[in-house]
Amino acid sequence: MEKIDDPAKAETKVLGDMQGVVSQIRRLSAQDVGDVQRGIVQLRAIRSAVYENLNQIQHEYLVLRGLQWLMANGFGPGVAWAWNPRQTGSGNEPDLRGSSDGRIVLSAEASASENPVGVIDSRMRDTLEKLSQMEGERFYFVCTDAMANRAQTKIAKAAWPVKVVRV
Repeated sequence: MEKIDDPAKAETKVLGDMQGVVSQIRRLSAQDVGDVQRGIVQLRAIRSAVYENLNQIQHEYLVLRGLQWLMANGFGPGVAWAWNPRQTGSGNEPDLRGSSDGRIVLSAEASASENPVGVIDSRMRDTLEKLSQMEGERFYFVCTDAMANRAQTKIAKAAWPVKVVRV
């Protein structure tokens, strides 16, 4: 996990990443589509160049919004923060972790998905189950009401000690 010494610096990094992706999209979409075959080639190039970053940047930003929410809601002074900004943590690491005096006080996961359907729904279940077994208070950050409602249903059904926060 990476330490977050300065959340504003982390947000500046995310902004730079966003600007880079938008620049790539502009460059790759500068040509008009004259026919279907060239259009498909162009779409493939755009998707190949930016797909992963589109997902990961949204995730990073949601984790930072969750951190801002936590800091505004009592988890500020005395808490050391660490994160896995690009969803690269091991199976036992959360997206965001708060520690105080060498003790984990908070574990959080984030999902930037907007609709809990198909694979996203089953991935949500797996993530919530994993989160329920982590140390500290547990939070699940989402960006839509649909995701929040579905997560609440899963949490209530399984009686997991996880709080859902829409940020």
